[in-house]
Amino acid sequence: MKTKPNLLFWLNGFLMHFSLAYYLQSEIDANFFGIVDINSKPKKFFESQKLVNFKKNWYFHDNIDLNQKNPDLEYLLDFENKYNINLWKIVINERFFYKHNRFYKFQKEEILSILEQELKLFEKILDEVKPDYLLTYDPVLHHQKLLLDICKFRNIKVLSINFTGIKNKIIIAEDATTFNFNKESLKVFNQNMSTSKNESYDDIWQKYMVDKTPKIKNKIIALSQYLRTDDSELVKNNFMYVGRSKFNVIKDALNLELNKKSRFNFLQKFSTSSPNLKISYVYFPMNIVEEMNLLHYAPFYTDQIEVIRHVAKSIPIDHILYVKEHKGAGLRGWNEIDYYKDILEIPNVKLINPSFDNNTLLQNSKLLVTIRGSTAYKAVKYGVPSIIFGPQPFEIIPSIFRVNSLLELPNLINTIIQKPIDTSYYEKYEQLIDNLGCSFDMFYYENLRNKVFFSGDILSNVEINEHDMQDFVENNKKLFSELVIQHLKFLNN
Repeated sequence: MKTKPNLLFWLNGFLMHFSLAYYLQSEIDANFFGIVDINSKPKKFFESQKLVNFKKNWYFHDNIDLNQKNPDLEYLLDFENKYNINLWKIVINERFFYKHNRFYKFQKEEILSILEQELKLFEKILDEVKPDYLLTYDPVLHHQKLLLDICKFRNIKVLSINFTGIKNKIIIAEDATTFNFNKESLKVFNQNMSTSKNESYDDIWQKYMVDKTPKIKNKIIALSQYLRTDDSELVKNNFMYVGRSKFNVIKDALNLELNKKSRFNFLQKFSTSSPNLKISYVYFPMNIVEEMNLLHYAPFYTDQIEVIRHVAKSIPIDHILYVKEHKGAGLRGWNEIDYYKDILEIPNVKLINPSFDNNTLLQNSKLLVTIRGSTAYKAVKYGVPSIIFGPQPFEIIPSIFRVNSLLELPNLINTIIQKPIDTSYYEKYEQLIDNLGCSFDMFYYENLRNKVFFSGDILSNVEINEHDMQDFVENNKKLFSELVIQHLKFLNN
C-alpha cells in the first residue's frame, strides 16, 4: 500500500522545477521522480547531482531514436481514440517540425516516428510511477503539452505554473486556458479590499525586453565558447538541433542580425508613428509568431495576416483597423518585410509603429480584437469591449467574447462595438488573481538563470557545476518562497 505521494517533475534547462524540487523535499514526505529534457552538457549535472533525491529520472532525448522509421500508425490512431487528443493539431504547430525551423525540414515519417516514441515513453513512465501529481509549467513544446494532456486524461493532478499577465502574478492550475475559473468565480469580491499597486505587466515587460536583448560583449563570449564546444551528440540525439552545424548556426545568426536591422528600418519607414486617435477604429495588437500563445491555444489562427484580413472584412464600413506589431517580435528579428507589406496592402488597415503606446491606442479604440493576450483584459479597464480567438481565463468577464466561428465574426462585432461595459470587472478579476495566485517574477528569474548558468547569458549547452547550483538555490529562497507555499497548499491536501 502506497504511503507517500508520487511526484513527477518536468525538469529542463529552465531549472525552475529542479529548484522547486530542492525546496519541496524538505517540506513534504514524498517520492520524487523526474523527466529530464535537457541538452547534452547540462545532462551530466542531472546524472550526478546529490542536491535532490530523485528515486528515478528518465532522460527524454535518450529515449528518442531519430533514425527510427516506419511509425506504427495503428498505435497512433489507437492513442488518439483512447485519449481523445488530435495529434496532428499539436505536432504541425510544433515550431521545430514545420514552419519556423530554418535548419531542417522534417518529413512526415520522421515526425510520426518521433511522436510514437514520445507517447510510448510517457505511457511507460506513467504506468511505472503512477504519479499522484505532475509538476510542470505552461508547456512550450509539443511533447510537454502531450504529457500534460495525457496526465489530465488519466486523472493525475497537474500542478502547472501559469503566467497570468497581471503584474508578476502566477497561478497554479491544471488548465492554462481557464485557470479552473468559471463565471461564479467573480462573484466573490470585496470592495473594501484594495488591489496591490505593483508594477503593471507592461512595465515588467519593458524591463524584461531591455535585460533579454543580448549585449555585444555577451554575444562574443557565447560565440567563443560555442566554437570550442563539441555539440555532435546534441545534433545527433535532439530533434530540436537537427541540421544545426556550426556553419549553419553562425550563418543563420549573421543573416538574422542583418535582416533584423532591415526589417526594423522598414517598420520605421512605413508604419504610422502618430495615428489619428479621433477617428473610429478597431485595434488589433499582434502576437509574437512562434509563441505557445498561438501555437497551443489558438492552433487554427496561427496565420495572423489571414486573421487580420478576416477582421478587416468584418468591421463597420466607417471604421478602420489599426494593427500594431508586438515589441517582443524584435527578440526574434521581427517578421519578414513581405509579411508587413501584406498587412499594408489591405485597404482599410493601418500598420502602427511598435513603439507607439499600447494604452493610448487601446483606450481610444471602439473595439479590441486580438488572437490571444493580456490586452483583452486591460481593455476592460478602459471600457472597451474585446474579441479573442483563443480561450483565456479572463473570458469569464462579460465584455470579453471568444469567436467560435469566423462566420459569426461580423455579427459579433456589430453587436458589441457600441455596447457599454462594466469596468469594475477589471478590479474584480485582478482581485481574483491576487486571492488565488502568488508572486513569482518570471522575467527576473529567467534573466538571473541566464546570467548564472548560460555562457554570455545566451549559450545553454554548457556544463552546470553542482556547487554553483547549490549557491543558486540557497541564495534564492525568498524568490521561490511564495511558489513553494502555493504548491504545498495543493500537495498537503
